[in-house]
Amino acid sequence: MLGWVLMLRHRGLLLALLTLLPLGCRTAASGPHSGKAARSGDQRQARSGSGKSTASIRRKGNHLVGEPSPYLEQHAHNPVDWYPWGKEALDKAKRENKPIFLSIGYATCHWCHVMEKESFEDDTIAAYLNQHFVSIKVDREQRPDLDALYIEAVAAMGGSTGWPLTVFLTPKLEPFFGGTYFPPRSRFGRPGFIDVLRQVLERFRKEGDRVAARGRQIFQAIRAAALPKSNERKVDKQILDEAFARLHRARDPVFGGFGFRQKFPNAPLLLAELRYGKRGNHPRARAHLVLTLEQMMRGGIRDHLQGTFHRYAVDRHWHVPHFEKMLYDNAQLASLYVEAGLWLDRDDFVRVGRAVLDDLIATWQQPDGGLVVGFDADDPLGEGVYYSWTPAELHAALGKKTGHAIASVYGVSEQGDRELEGARSVLHRQPAAEVESKLGLAPQAIERAVASALPALLRVRARRPRPAMDDKELVAWNGLALIALADVGRWLEEPRYVEAGQRIARFVLESCWQPEKRRMLRGLRRGASLGEGFVDDYALAALGLLHLHAADGQAQWLQHAVELVRAIELKFYDPGLATFMHTAREDIPEGLPLRRAKLDDGVVPAGANAATLLMLQLGAIAGDRLRYEIGLATLQTAAANAAAQPFSSGFLLTAVDHRSGPVREVVIAGAKGEAQTQALLAELRPHSHARFLPVRIPAEGAGQVLVASLPALRGKKAFGGRPTAFVCELGRCELPTGDPAVLRRQLRGALAAADAGH
Repeated sequence: MLGWVLMLRHRGLLLALLTLLPLGCRTAASGPHSGKAARSGDQRQARSGSGKSTASIRRKGNHLVGEPSPYLEQHAHNPVDWYPWGKEALDKAKRENKPIFLSIGYATCHWCHVMEKESFEDDTIAAYLNQHFVSIKVDREQRPDLDALYIEAVAAMGGSTGWPLTVFLTPKLEPFFGGTYFPPRSRFGRPGFIDVLRQVLERFRKEGDRVAARGRQIFQAIRAAALPKSNERKVDKQILDEAFARLHRARDPVFGGFGFRQKFPNAPLLLAELRYGKRGNHPRARAHLVLTLEQMMRGGIRDHLQGTFHRYAVDRHWHVPHFEKMLYDNAQLASLYVEAGLWLDRDDFVRVGRAVLDDLIATWQQPDGGLVVGFDADDPLGEGVYYSWTPAELHAALGKKTGHAIASVYGVSEQGDRELEGARSVLHRQPAAEVESKLGLAPQAIERAVASALPALLRVRARRPRPAMDDKELVAWNGLALIALADVGRWLEEPRYVEAGQRIARFVLESCWQPEKRRMLRGLRRGASLGEGFVDDYALAALGLLHLHAADGQAQWLQHAVELVRAIELKFYDPGLATFMHTAREDIPEGLPLRRAKLDDGVVPAGANAATLLMLQLGAIAGDRLRYEIGLATLQTAAANAAAQPFSSGFLLTAVDHRSGPVREVVIAGAKGEAQTQALLAELRPHSHARFLPVRIPAEGAGQVLVASLPALRGKKAFGGRPTAFVCELGRCELPTGDPAVLRRQLRGALAAADAGH
């Protein structure tokens, strides 16, 4: 199976390549060895521009040796003389007036591995690169700023985008050609990478001033497009109505999800749909959400043995996955399933969410408390072998009778899935009625067989060679996991989820946060720093700490969230643009051509949108009107995008939903272990959504120190020594109560106001 990748369209690629050639020159389709220079280059010993042979570079390693990124580590012994992005490489390009070949990818990327094996391990290609280019490798997860910038640049040049991202730059970093994967030699109507290199070099040499000017124009366009557009409209539910009206046309009414080809579980967009469905009578949103969650949990995109999800399905039916697994998907899907299950009274949804968190704790969480970023799409035994089965393998693992039943339940056939080699099948639940009819068994008997079979299959699978793990620990993605663990632990009263969240919080605060510098690292890999953090690292970590405080009541998490908010305002907020920039003022990385805001949500929330929601939430909790107004200003700036471009605004839509509330801050003051405190907290548990922001004030100690520093909490205490609840909206509170029944009525009143679109 060819895993899906966003490649340059053939027609667009050939047209783009034609623009590189003077009239009368051959196209790339003329073959890899055309031209005198190519023949002589292929015949002599391959050498790099520095005089080192490719064999020497392969043996000793290139400039990536010692880099903490596992993606860069994978390329450290290619014959290409790779450099990491930094002063040494950028100065070399300027000094020698050579174009830069920039290759961006990540460790678990299938097509990145393909291009490495085909092209970057090829001595002829490596020698050509070493002689004529300065080659730079970037891990997109370590440097999302460079990735986002050059993704947009390639798109502006007319190419489709994805990874590996292939970009050619002038020594002053102006982009002038780009694409994604190229085969090493011309085939199937696609030009070979060696041909692309020759044509790019020729254009750079002959038209250097023109390509540099074009690159500057591209940067100017990107800079202009990145400027937030002011929105004079009120931020209210009408924006949500418009956004979901647009989204409706892209809803798949048969298999759920958005679009009708490959299916991505866009968790931010599905969460926005969930919140939208909750707030009023929106049956289409509710029906589509339920359909999507059902299809995903039954499909092959879900690993039915471990519980976590693969990154996407290559088909419309959620059947055959691209086998990569990522932390950001699973963290968000876990809380999405549990929140939907509690709202819809669907125990099966809750079980799916719990299974995801159980696997994150068991398989992804490291001894230092952080969670790794993901697992590779590539399989040591062949694509998908680790996750797929044959009937014979099921019979050997379970016995013939049970193996036959499980094959029927999960669609394992002799012919296998056509996308996979070796007549192998991905486990995916078949319609219950069909299975019951085929096996002649009652539903309860089928579920008993499944419950006993899956652990047995997991034990068998554990003996297979496993896909590689990307063991980076990124702060932003750990923040998403912290939110999920804290929320689900609080909603389900599950201490071990909260404890796992506490381990993440300690990892972030003790290993990555440097309070004396107000500086957050991007993350760690095996204890080594991955460089400066971006706004999403600060904002998602702070949101995670807010949620953890709501779950365990510890004042320290709220205090650290306040520290991070102050750092975000200082480092990232641009009052002139009323938005949050992606990189910090004083930590602009070496050679970054543009400092800008990143406002579009993908499958991971944009840092600017996460910071906006953080300012609104913590500003309300703390009674910090200044920071609340910053949140309002940035939301007002970005809100037009939410209505006009909802596909890239999933998390932004949740911020709009939050602001168009109303949202209540619910303060519970009282000793943690006291029965009355627990009774008041129990009234919040049925409301598993963002309409209420819980704050807990311990009876004494550190909690009182925190209260003194947060204006909104002053005067709130356990009156008469009895636990007391306060339901407030931006500092205006209803009468305090220690009676759970009164608190219940106050919460219901707040929900009624929210549903009315107050």
